[in-house]
Amino acid sequence: MKQVVYILFICGLFAYGCQDITVGYLETRNAVYFPDSMIVKASLDPEEDARQIEFKIPWQSTSIDGVQGTSPVRYSIKSIDSEHPGAVAQFTMRGKGIIELPYNHTVPAGRYVVNVRIEAGEHVQELDSMYTVIVR
Repeated sequence: MKQVVYILFICGLFAYGCQDITVGYLETRNAVYFPDSMIVKASLDPEEDARQIEFKIPWQSTSIDGVQGTSPVRYSIKSIDSEHPGAVAQFTMRGKGIIELPYNHTVPAGRYVVNVRIEAGEHVQELDSMYTVIVR
């Protein structure tokens, strides 16, 4: 009988000690975009870019690779470093870290460096200078 009480006591200690453990994980050490930049036209040519205009195809990056974590892993734009801060509102992020700019954007020519925020459960990582968009 004493052994049963001791075993229950030890099990209770383990159960109590495990309550402070954060659920899940997030590993971003190998996070990378390949390629890590994209060149976007400031304005589309009606003849040369007819298909993109007709189907309203946005400018998109590749998805981010090298991220592991407990599902669901959520991606968002932390900030965008640029000389034109008002234009960054047109950038969005979808799915697995795909950076998107509408086909008919009004972003002025310049260089836009995207900083990414990745969340998995209670884990958060902010990665600076992950992707560059060059508008010409």
